[in-house]
Formats: sequence, C-alpha cells, structure tokens
Amino acid sequence: MTTYPVIMAIAGAVAIMGSVFLSYNLYQMIAMDAEARGMPRPRLWAFMSLPNGNGAGALPVYLVVRRKHTRRPFNHKEQEAYKGYKKKAKLSLLILLIGMFPLIFVVIHYLALS
Repeated sequence: MTTYPVIMAIAGAVAIMGSVFLSYNLYQMIAMDAEARGMPRPRLWAFMSLPNGNGAGALPVYLVVRRKHTRRPFNHKEQEAYKGYKKKAKLSLLILLIGMFPLIFVVIHYLALS
C-alpha cells in the first residue's frame, strides 16, 4: 500500500484549513476598512469581496469603490484588531502554501506512476 493517498489527504486538509482561515481574516479586515470609510453595508462588501467557487470575487470592485470614501483613522482598539487580523492572514496564507506544495508534488508524482 502506498502512502500517497494519506499524504494527499493530510496536505489537502491543511490547505483547506489555511484557505478557510484566510477567508475569515480577509472578511474581518475588509469589514473593518469599509466601516471606517463609512461605506454602506460594510459586512456585505466584505462578504462579496471573498472569492467564490469559480475564483471571481468582488475584491477589485471593492478596491475601486473604496477610493471614493475617505477613511477615518482607526482608534487604538481597532488598529490593534486590524494588525492582529493582518498577522493571522499572513499566517493562514503560509499554512495554505504549506498544504498546497506537498499536495501538488504528490499528485503529480502519483499521476506519473499511474
């Protein structure tokens, strides 16, 4: 019995976990930014900016529309929360990459043996 399916399952689970954490942290950061800019329905903007199943999100639209709204400065509590979400987003991106590299490598190697 080969270990390829086990490695693919573990790496896939790590990659999915990283992508879920990244999406959550991006949602929180975009919602905080939209609220600080006084945009209508900041939570909706944050939700729509997340990538959906086919890879198309409204993040570019949000980035264009947000330029029309000036941002008020974050207070100390909001600034610390934003920095925390930013650090967590970087960490979750790293987790996503750590899961994807072995997954891609093992899938290619597994398909080459078939």
